[in-house]
Amino acid sequence: MRFKILSIFVFISSIAVAQTNYVSETYGNLTIEYEESLQKLMMEKANAVCETPALPPPPIKEFCDGARVQIFYSKNRSEADQKLKEAKQLFPNLYSNIVYHSPDYKVYVGYFESRNDASSTLNKAKRNFPASFIYNEKFRCNLIKN
Repeated sequence: MRFKILSIFVFISSIAVAQTNYVSETYGNLTIEYEESLQKLMMEKANAVCETPALPPPPIKEFCDGARVQIFYSKNRSEADQKLKEAKQLFPNLYSNIVYHSPDYKVYVGYFESRNDASSTLNKAKRNFPASFIYNEKFRCNLIKN
């Protein structure tokens, strides 16, 4: 009798201890069984808010389309140097330089974002250099002074 009671007790306790919470899902002929804790974890992950990484800053353009004022050109270097000195006195806050395009030496003043920005400098330059004009050019963006 003790043996029967003991065996019944062991049988019931083994069933009670061996119980795990399984979830089963059926997809057609396929049945998937997994623990309930896994289902809870999947639900937590599905409901979690994912943070999207910040977008990188847009690339900074290195070269810009802009305009410069050409005030003089000549085949004579010393004559171009003289006109450059005059230009630096007339426009002390603008960058002035000589560029050699074979066979001419050209004197340029300023770096501007557009032809409209260069027009006031052109009007001032025309007083001393009547052959001045606006020249469209591509140059480094950091040369434009605001």
